[in-house]
Amino acid sequence: MIPSDEDSTAAVVVRHEEILHIVTETIALETVRIEKYIITERRTFTADVRREEIRITRTPITDPDELRPRVDIHPAPPITMVLHEEQLAITTTTVPVETVTIRVASVPGEHRIDDTLRREEVDIAEHATTGGHEPDPAVT
Repeated sequence: MIPSDEDSTAAVVVRHEEILHIVTETIALETVRIEKYIITERRTFTADVRREEIRITRTPITDPDELRPRVDIHPAPPITMVLHEEQLAITTTTVPVETVTIRVASVPGEHRIDDTLRREEVDIAEHATTGGHEPDPAVT
């Protein structure tokens, strides 16, 4: 008890109670490694290509005298032609197709904390005195 300066008969009692202090701290949870890797897959494409072919057109002769052989009996030289075709020239190039961005975000959440806290209480008991004697507990 702490005596008061104002009244010599007054007494003061200090009451205490526990307070729960909660502090958050950041700790390392895990490490994350980001890897880029190559996937090889087979793809089939169809491309149109052209080529030259020979067509022989036959026309019936209506007047045989027009095409009578000349005096020169040598056979005509063979006709030679060069035929062409398109061929595919295939090359593979690597081009950028996507940018991947990685960010770290804080996600709020709640964590429930249950704990037992103690506190002091002040109990005041009054006892009546009569003539300097204690009251008789049997007489009430």
